[in-house]
Amino acid sequence: MVTLPLVLVLGLLALGLVKWGKQKVSGVLVGIVFGLALATTAVGPPILHAVTAASKTVVSAISSAVP
Repeated sequence: MVTLPLVLVLGLLALGLVKWGKQKVSGVLVGIVFGLALATTAVGPPILHAVTAASKTVVSAISSAVP
C-alpha cells in the first residue's frame, strides 16, 4: 500500500522538477502512467515492498540518531 505522505512527497518532487525546468510536464505524465502500469503487474508489489522497507530503515536510523 502506498501511503499518502509518500504520494505527497513524490508529487511535490515532480512539481519541483517541472517548476525548476528540470523536467517537462509531459515527462511527469509519462512517469505517472508508467507507475500506474507497473503497479498493475506482478513486478509492482515487490518493488513497493522494497521501497517501504528502505523507507522504514531510513526513518528508524534517523529516529535512533536523534536523542
